[in-house]
Amino acid sequence: MATLLASVVGFAGATGPYASITYDEKDKQNSTQMNYVYGLNVGQKFENGFAAEVRMEDERVEPGSGSTQKQESLAQVKVSYDIATGTAFTPYVAGAVGHKNKSTLDFNFWVAEAGVKAKFGDFGVRYGYRRRADWANSSTNAYNTDEQTIALGYNLTKNDNISVAYKQERRNDSVSSEYNTKGIYYTRSF
Repeated sequence: MATLLASVVGFAGATGPYASITYDEKDKQNSTQMNYVYGLNVGQKFENGFAAEVRMEDERVEPGSGSTQKQESLAQVKVSYDIATGTAFTPYVAGAVGHKNKSTLDFNFWVAEAGVKAKFGDFGVRYGYRRRADWANSSTNAYNTDEQTIALGYNLTKNDNISVAYKQERRNDSVSSEYNTKGIYYTRSF
């Protein structure tokens, strides 16, 4: 649930349609590998706290050390729910399903996320925890991960938001898939 929600912070808070472009640099730990992720999100926020979103992603994997570059892609559908508290703090939950295309395999996955957003005028901050896994629970695709995100956002206008994020993705098994990620996101509400 986090992947979709985490990739677009969307602090603007207005109801209605929105679109986001995203860019992440994923630094694979204990490796020379860097991944560059370009994303597009299109979504709809509803007055009852729900939002629905579609994400498309292209990822360039640069292994380093003379290895060959790889391309990966992702398509995902997500639903999230903001829990109104009447304060500056808004807890949220989200869930997503999607399909990942890697250079050597394709698989379907699910995402579960929970976190809290805080809004202070035109500034916003978000903490999110995400669990992501493939449906087959395979250890071969290195996609069964936990991720924590901290994001800061600023409303440039009533309809335009820019956000930055730092993420740590980790696994709890012997497969090496640990990343520290920096990202920047632009969201336009319509």
